[in-house]
Amino acid sequence: MKIEVSKDKTIAEIQKEFSESYPYLSLAFFTKQHEAYKGSPAKFLIQDRNQVLGNIEKKPHSGLLFLEEDMPTWQVERLFEEEFGLHVQVFRKSGNTWLETSVSDDLTLEEQNLKGQQSQRHHFDYTDPTDYREQD
Repeated sequence: MKIEVSKDKTIAEIQKEFSESYPYLSLAFFTKQHEAYKGSPAKFLIQDRNQVLGNIEKKPHSGLLFLEEDMPTWQVERLFEEEFGLHVQVFRKSGNTWLETSVSDDLTLEEQNLKGQQSQRHHFDYTDPTDYREQD
């Protein structure tokens, strides 16, 4: 898939394009970068999905980002960082929850998406969604 990145596009537009190809994955945008195989602190999450990329890009320019289904998750995140200075984290659907994929960054986009799809087949009892990052 290809994603056209430009300073006039919103976070929501990029997220929508990504999710059209990978419906069980989601991109989250942050103000700070994260290390490989590490999570991004919630306090750096950009909540405003209508924020235009030009306001958050560290290397503002337009271009295309080519993402292949056999690309590991860590590489997708790194491409956003290196090409556009955008700090993203891939999340995977798991039942009614979105999981940060930091532990499974070696899995490809296709594998992550399949895991998300398979998680929808299981019955999950509702539990209060607790942010795991708040735990010690």
